Amino acid sequence: MEQLSNIVSLEPPTCDDRSIWEVFLSVYHFPTLTVADELGVFAHLEKSPSTAEEVARHFSLGPRATEALLGVLSSLGFVSQRQRTFYITEVSRNFLLPQSPYYWGGLLRLVRDIPFTHSAILGALRKDKPIGYEGKDIWETHQIDPEQAKAFTAAMHSHSFPAATGVARRGDFRGVNRLLDVGGGSACFPIALAQRYPQMRFTILELPVVCKLAESYATDFGLGDRIDTIALDMFRDPWPTGYDAVFFSNIFHDWDWKRCRHLAAQSFEILRSGGRIYVHEALLEDTKDAPLATACFSMAMMFFTEGKQFSLEELDGLLREAGFDNISVVHTYGYYSVVSGRKP
Repeated sequence: MEQLSNIVSLEPPTCDDRSIWEVFLSVYHFPTLTVADELGVFAHLEKSPSTAEEVARHFSLGPRATEALLGVLSSLGFVSQRQRTFYITEVSRNFLLPQSPYYWGGLLRLVRDIPFTHSAILGALRKDKPIGYEGKDIWETHQIDPEQAKAFTAAMHSHSFPAATGVARRGDFRGVNRLLDVGGGSACFPIALAQRYPQMRFTILELPVVCKLAESYATDFGLGDRIDTIALDMFRDPWPTGYDAVFFSNIFHDWDWKRCRHLAAQSFEILRSGGRIYVHEALLEDTKDAPLATACFSMAMMFFTEGKQFSLEELDGLLREAGFDNISVVHTYGYYSVVSGRKP
């Protein structure tokens, strides 16, 4: 009886640990998706819905491996199961089939071999500098290596093109005849806007290596006569004038506050009275802790760039400081919104 008095009283946890389990096992989500993409699982199931046994035979996988693969894909919403037969979902039909114009394959291929390890994240946080390109400047790397620029542009196109359709449908571009897309990459936003606004003409302001790629994308969509390019350094060279609007998508989040102020000020300077600025970003709540995807996007910016995701409050203040008024915001697609302002 005396030994029992030495036992420490143990109270159960006040909550369960499922949130830790979910984060711990989320490390398998993205690699499972990229493996399924490389194997061609979604293309196969689109043509031929299959049982697990049929999937195993087609891809020469064992039953245990097939069960694990299909289980994760199903849980994540990329495939569904009815009467033991697997089908692709609408998410996969739109974004995971190579023949879809909105195929995310470019980004899946770019990111799948990047080691987002504990030590890499810790290093980026402690240095407060991007390390995703082995510490090298991402934009200078693209200038030196056109193949990397091509792969990066394809990746950005694959995750931006769906959002571009939302901008075209929900953004207010009435009265805009000439639009300057700064850092416009593959021209995906002008391509989408051109479908809805036949009077609009567009200029992509980009680095020389990317201008050639943008011209190729525009030509593929039959818009070579409405989308042109200007090669220059947006921080060092003078900007062209004569535009009704300046558009940025996923550009402000690449840079520190000082450079974002420069971009806003340059836009204000070249626009005529009544001209508009459009800033397309995935916005954080003012508390900076939601949505989760946008908070994680900010962590990705820590890894690759000098920037971060912004809240509406921050962008509103930035644009007003540059001189813009009539600041408005409209949710356009997924996690994205367009913040716009007018030059008095």
